[in-house]
Amino acid sequence: MKYKLDFSPKVDVSSPPVTGAIVGTQLPRVFVAWQPSTWPVAPTAVDEKFIYTLKHICEESILGEISNVITDAQKSNGDLQHRGHVIAISLMCALDAIASYGYRGHYVSDFIRAQFPSDYHPHADQIYELYRCSLVHSWNLFEASIYPDKTKIKVEGGSIAFGLLDFFEALVQGTEGFLESLANDSALQRNTLERYRELRDTAKP
Repeated sequence: MKYKLDFSPKVDVSSPPVTGAIVGTQLPRVFVAWQPSTWPVAPTAVDEKFIYTLKHICEESILGEISNVITDAQKSNGDLQHRGHVIAISLMCALDAIASYGYRGHYVSDFIRAQFPSDYHPHADQIYELYRCSLVHSWNLFEASIYPDKTKIKVEGGSIAFGLLDFFEALVQGTEGFLESLANDSALQRNTLERYRELRDTAKP
């Protein structure tokens, strides 16, 4: 796979703010994944360099951050007990953010059906409604369940349940699949360039 994500530590000798707009003394303009004002200008058409830029953003400022939290929680507690809400909410926000690049309308559900492993496809709408909306807007789950492990997605007690680690792996796989698809899908290319420009143009320098 050409655009496989890599969460290994990266060497960076710069010391910019950890997120958001650059404030205070201006540093040399370098590409920092979590600072949209440093993102390269969008090309007129999707090319390999642009896909690698997007890969870098997803890898370092979105999924890599979540991977670090998961690793830290496992080191501290042995598993993800008592970290479930924080990780689940960040996963739903990541899903929403990444899906919004290439898809429109019911973009979260469409992304899941197009890019996630097949066992998630029948549950795409429920993941949006019962997980994404419930966790992001109300912090808790009311009609669904999560486990602190690699439990595969399943129907349980009339609703769905899955393990946080399995969902994280599915989201990583979905992101890689999206980046691969981006090389040849004209609709994804058009939507992604539009979304990228929109985000970059709103960033404060």
